[in-house]
Amino acid sequence: MTIEQTRPCTISESIIQSCKEMKSMREGRMPKRSLSELFENIERWSKEEKE
Repeated sequence: MTIEQTRPCTISESIIQSCKEMKSMREGRMPKRSLSELFENIERWSKEEKE
């Protein structure tokens, strides 16, 4: 059985977006995120996928 998933964007687009967010955080235009926030988001996303 094959399961096909579509991505909202390509991997390269995702990396570019992440780099832009990091630059904004370093310049103080966007609040910095902690590692614990990342883990909370990952946990929330995994729960959303199961629903």
